Amino acid sequence: MTGYIDKVFGPGGYLAARFSGYETRPGQIQLAEKVHEAIHSGRHLLAEGPTGTGKSIGYAVPAIHASREGKKIVIATANIALQEQLVNKDLPLLQDVLPGLFSFALMKGRNNYLCLSTFYENQQQGTFSSFFDGETIVAQKELVKWANKTDTGDVSELDFEPPSQLWRLFSSTADDCRGSKCEYKDNCFANTARARARDADIVVCNYHLLFSHLKVREQSGLDLILPPFDVAICDEGHKAADIARDFFGFRITGGSVRWATRMLEKIDEPELMHRVHILTDDFFSDLAMYRDSEQYKIRLRKKGVVPWTPLCQALRDTADAYQKQESTGDHKLDADLDKANSRCGVLVKNITEAMTLEDGESVYYLEQMGNKTALRSKLIKVGHKLRTNLFDQTDSVIVTSATLATGKSFEFVAQEIGANDIERTGEIVADTPFDFVKQALIVAPEGLPNPNDPAFPEQVPRLVEEIINYAEGRTLGLFTSYKNLNATYDYVSGRVNYNVMRQGDQPRMKLVAEFRTDINSVLLGTESFWVGVDVPGESLSCLVIDRLPFQAPGDPVMDAISERDDRWFWNYSLPRAVIAFKQGFGRLVRSMDDRGVVVILDNRLIEKSYGKIFITSLPNTTKTRKLENVRRFLDKEVLIDG
Repeated sequence: MTGYIDKVFGPGGYLAARFSGYETRPGQIQLAEKVHEAIHSGRHLLAEGPTGTGKSIGYAVPAIHASREGKKIVIATANIALQEQLVNKDLPLLQDVLPGLFSFALMKGRNNYLCLSTFYENQQQGTFSSFFDGETIVAQKELVKWANKTDTGDVSELDFEPPSQLWRLFSSTADDCRGSKCEYKDNCFANTARARARDADIVVCNYHLLFSHLKVREQSGLDLILPPFDVAICDEGHKAADIARDFFGFRITGGSVRWATRMLEKIDEPELMHRVHILTDDFFSDLAMYRDSEQYKIRLRKKGVVPWTPLCQALRDTADAYQKQESTGDHKLDADLDKANSRCGVLVKNITEAMTLEDGESVYYLEQMGNKTALRSKLIKVGHKLRTNLFDQTDSVIVTSATLATGKSFEFVAQEIGANDIERTGEIVADTPFDFVKQALIVAPEGLPNPNDPAFPEQVPRLVEEIINYAEGRTLGLFTSYKNLNATYDYVSGRVNYNVMRQGDQPRMKLVAEFRTDINSVLLGTESFWVGVDVPGESLSCLVIDRLPFQAPGDPVMDAISERDDRWFWNYSLPRAVIAFKQGFGRLVRSMDDRGVVVILDNRLIEKSYGKIFITSLPNTTKTRKLENVRRFLDKEVLIDG
């Protein structure tokens, strides 16, 4: 260990002095050493820290040390839960444990903060009580009380999650913000948070904010969103490329167009507003019809599939109408006109780009949103953009996750995020603290049909029932489709003597909380339950995976990649599935005392050559083909051979 890392993590170190019974974690020390080395040698690092490693403390300690040497640190995560853990638990703990001082700040997107301008305007106009149901009225009253006394304006202060349509009346987005023309700019909560971040040694944010910063810096050459930074730590790095694909693309809906043209009413242009609305309805109606036709398959492949130039011309006319308005003397109106004018230009650009298939490095497609259709764009590959704007302009970028490697290789994730072929990039898979040979059993039952066999959907519910009974409840079922989930729920819920819960029947957090407290219960979920479910202890003793989580056919990016790359399955589809599989597997063992079984109902794990890649990507674990070993392992009996 280096001197500083030893002082923190060693047997006689700061953490040992703070916690009685402290035991060092070799994997955490490995990770901290590598992060420390990368930062101080100006290198990048890809680091997998398995569940239980103590990953966030592992990278935070060397980051704090670097901040004391004058380096500015940004930590980006994929979700708010990890941000809150960092700023409410991990970093305050290290402030208490480590000698010396350091500061940190959480920075969120503008829509996470109370906007005084929006709030006061809606309060004056009586909007709050105009159209909400009883439950939302209660939330609205609580929000008003909070808005009148909050010091930070951060929505996370609330002990409930306000409905999105209600929160819009209290907040603003970057598109809505009046900036320097806002009369409340000096008391703006978002600006205050940004000022705190400028002064902090460590800034915690999400990927969207980081990518917003990179985009604005690319266009302006200025650090306008985040403060300048020397080190970027990208946690949950396996999600970074997909978030970037979304961020650097666009989504256009009829509502998007109406927002940009809403100011026509303010400047007394009713005829133009009527024309834009008619053309908007026609355009999106035509897109919906085209999406439902036999001509459309997965993504747009031909130029000008529906009439689009009339709408773009109407948007240009709208922008001209806004520009012709001389300064009204009303700062609010002038600011809103500027924003709407700019948005019209962006809409024209994006619609034109999609309808002409302008960018060969993007996919354009139609997305169904309830009964609405959206025009979408995503970048096919974001590696070059991230390399140019992040890796090449940052002294040290640390990309970390519990699941980065596939078959012990970082090749896929490095290619995805643009870290491939950079000589100054190191790699580490930290040791797991768990003894998986003793703590976990993998069961791949014999005699199962292939998942594409018509008999497979009928077999799954029967097997899940058998597994639940072997495990005496205590089971989390992870499914790759709602169809399999619902069929299994309908079959087992009336046939087993345990409480069976299903995704969608209650809010996610409530389901997980009940699953955690009702030890013999069963929880069935799809994609969102493969990640972020943390249930240590007996309640999650058995994990069932219906199929290997290959991306469903019909993904526009996958479709484009498959046309470009003859080895798309091996280079893209398989590594993504392996990482998702590792995420699911990671739900089982969450502590040193956990013990459980993973049952995989997909015979491709054994019968296909690529199945070995899934297996070798997992820790060394006891394995069997006999389903009855579920009960035997949980009861600590001798396993049946096989």
